[in-house]
Amino acid sequence: MIKRFMISLSLLLIIGGSVEVFAKDYNKHYAQFAAGLNMDVDQLEPFLTHVSTAILDAGLSDREIKQILTNVQKMNKNNETKRMGTFEVVYLGERAKIKIEVEVHVEDGNKEVVIYMFSTQELVDVLDKELLKIEEPI
Repeated sequence: MIKRFMISLSLLLIIGGSVEVFAKDYNKHYAQFAAGLNMDVDQLEPFLTHVSTAILDAGLSDREIKQILTNVQKMNKNNETKRMGTFEVVYLGERAKIKIEVEVHVEDGNKEVVIYMFSTQELVDVLDKELLKIEEPI
């Protein structure tokens, strides 16, 4: 009885420890930060093109940008949110991933989008600065 208890306890500690180590490792490598901003739908393409050509060493392809725009055009419900995908890019010579989600706001026939870009802290800081450049003064 005590032997079974000790074996069960040992297995529980080993499994628990493994899960904890895995969770820390997972969070360290995959923790994501986000940049986001509300913009007119017609600002989306110029913004994505600018980031891809002026900020990133290798950004979104024309095909990827067109696919994002096509998906956004199909979104017509107010507050609809859709994951556009995770894209491989190169920033300062390092490979990175940018996950893009878009939320659509439709009011009185006008469509605005909120773009969320998830990546590393360094890249998100740069994307935030670029997003703020297009923000209209109040």
